[in-house]
Amino acid sequence: MKGIRKNRYLKAKYWLSGLILFSVIACFVLYLSSGNLAQDEAKIRPAPINPEFLEYIQGLKLEKWPKYTEEGHPLGLKPSPLNIFYRSSLRSISQTELAPIKKESLPASYDLRGRGKLTPIRNQRNCGSCWAFASYGSLESFLLPSETWDFSEQNLIDNHGFDWGPCEGGDIFMATAYLARWEGPLKEEDDPYRQPFLSALKARKHVQTVLYIPSRNDSLDNDLLKQAVKKYGAVYTNMYFAGSCYNSSYKAFYNEDIEKGGHAVAIVGWDDNFDKTKFKTTPPGNGAFIARNSWGKNWGESGYFYVSYYDSYFGREMNAVLTAEPTSGYIDIYQYDTLGWTWSLGYGSETAWMANIFTAASNNPLIAVSFYAAGSSNSYEIFIYTDVSDEQPRSGLLVRKEEGVLTSPGYFTIPLKVGVALKQGQRFSVVLKLKTEDYSYPIPIEYPFRNYSSLAQAEAGQSFISSDGSSWNDLHTSWKGEFANSNVCLKAFAGLPPLYPPANFKLERVENNFIFFREYINSLSWKANAKNKIKINSYRLYRKPKGAGEQAYQLLDELRPSVFSYDDRGLKKDEFYAYRISAVDELGRESDPAEVSN
Repeated sequence: MKGIRKNRYLKAKYWLSGLILFSVIACFVLYLSSGNLAQDEAKIRPAPINPEFLEYIQGLKLEKWPKYTEEGHPLGLKPSPLNIFYRSSLRSISQTELAPIKKESLPASYDLRGRGKLTPIRNQRNCGSCWAFASYGSLESFLLPSETWDFSEQNLIDNHGFDWGPCEGGDIFMATAYLARWEGPLKEEDDPYRQPFLSALKARKHVQTVLYIPSRNDSLDNDLLKQAVKKYGAVYTNMYFAGSCYNSSYKAFYNEDIEKGGHAVAIVGWDDNFDKTKFKTTPPGNGAFIARNSWGKNWGESGYFYVSYYDSYFGREMNAVLTAEPTSGYIDIYQYDTLGWTWSLGYGSETAWMANIFTAASNNPLIAVSFYAAGSSNSYEIFIYTDVSDEQPRSGLLVRKEEGVLTSPGYFTIPLKVGVALKQGQRFSVVLKLKTEDYSYPIPIEYPFRNYSSLAQAEAGQSFISSDGSSWNDLHTSWKGEFANSNVCLKAFAGLPPLYPPANFKLERVENNFIFFREYINSLSWKANAKNKIKINSYRLYRKPKGAGEQAYQLLDELRPSVFSYDDRGLKKDEFYAYRISAVDELGRESDPAEVSN
């Protein structure tokens, strides 16, 4: 009865605070979208701000977003101003890289543990950095099994650029902004966790796509998350965690009615038949997600635990898959939105125009454009103009047009079918017409929110927005400066096509018995990577004794591009090795390596 009374009290309390906040939001949005904004060509409308963020900045953070659980475990998830999933009709998953899995092919249970798709469990220790560990849990999982990485959470929490300190918390949008501007990821050994950072290094990967997977509508609306886990790997998600909801005997968690966050974890699998009686409070039915925590391998089931499908908050606010590719493709990045997507604007419809004017930093050709999209289906048209005039993003010469459709919310990079020649010092513009289905605020912007992204900066002549693609407003100077220091989230990339390592790198141990001796062979095989769009001249095979450091790798052989196997012969029974193989293209570039060991 005590627990029931407490829950009723909390519900009443949340209802009252929600009513107050609704009034605050309404007044705030009405202010911004009313006569206080000068109407140049059309009335600009800011998107509703996430109510959790407004609660946070209203001073309720100590109560609603604690730093620790009652048992002393660290948390760290903080609310973002963005609220892109306020509509329940976002029901698809991206086909940009991999087609979605058919519903009938989803098994009753699935577990990434034991499938070579998870790095070792980490420990955030006494720091509010769960969001960083959950983000890299997804990114590292995506790259496995062909590439094994341990990325530096410390560099992410130290250098995200937002208002919060390293251990004061964060969210997936902060992680996306840091990665999308190429500040990371760094390797763990480059900047170890909770140690001083001594050197400035370049990112080891380029994050060009982040999928924002729509939240669950109800307890059994789980197919999108299951599809994402099976196709991509671990999935970042938000949750509420309290020890009172956790059954330590079965490592099972069920939050019956709290609809606020505080912690971030990664989903690594599911079990439709997980017994409902294993939870401290019995949910309406069986079934649980398998989640990866960041409290060390001595917590839970070696760092993992089970969350009921009927949990009131798990997977219902923000889910994401982070992907990465080699750094060899894109050389120059053109951007103004170093803090990424913090707010959205629109003109009262699903369609709007946006543009950035840049100056070429080199002679490298322009080969890709990136932006954020919030709809369930996002139709885009990209226009590239060269030799543009001030304040006129569609002046000059139209040199390229691309169009397409994206079937998921997220951050996307669109390669141009043909590169655009640039000369150093040349002015060019990237213009985007975007239609975001079911979302009437298509323009993603970096806005200087107090207590979040206040360090955002802009200058006149950088970013422009329009309702029709003809009449343009400078975002920094128009509407009496209401959006001063804001920029459009629209980047451009110059360089060469990315270079990928060989695919399906495998090792098989073979034993040959002769009359006088026994020979052991490490038989290696691989395949050409279909993602490479440039001629491969050779493959380089490296070897080191297993357990030795990275510096011990030595070139074993350089092989023709038509060769896809190699036998490392004459080994002794107790000789074990780790191998790396990389691709070398016609320009002499060497890809990141694929790795395997016995």
